[in-house]
Amino acid sequence: MAENSSKERRLKIRELLTQIEEYLYYLVALGLIIGFVIVMIDGFTILMDIYRSATFSEGAIKFLDKILISLIFLEIFYTVMVAILEESAVKCVEPFILVAITALVRRLLILSFEISHPTVFTPERMKYFLIEMALVGGLILLLMFSLILFRRSKR
Repeated sequence: MAENSSKERRLKIRELLTQIEEYLYYLVALGLIIGFVIVMIDGFTILMDIYRSATFSEGAIKFLDKILISLIFLEIFYTVMVAILEESAVKCVEPFILVAITALVRRLLILSFEISHPTVFTPERMKYFLIEMALVGGLILLLMFSLILFRRSKR
């Protein structure tokens, strides 16, 4: 008898904690939507004022950075939606890998733009840019491979 009441209590606590987790996911989703809107407004403000930048390249980098950050917000929002809607936590892995790939591609794009439009050119700085590009490219390939393996394992 006491064992049944203990199990029931644990089940109720587990249910309560699951509901709290779901509400917190909703709160995070709302914060991501607000962050996305703020970043997009800032990005369009930069786009409207692009002619005021010191150079067009500088303004373009700032605008591209804002748009790519908004894409990351969107990918994380998708991940939170999957976490809310799916029963199994394993299903949440794929969106996280996609977010990581998106963030790394964003960094690769920014790096390549900075290399092609340098403000100060030194061989030392170029060496570090190229090393970072190689590492980021390697990470992208590694994550793509893990995504392929993950999708094959789901079948």
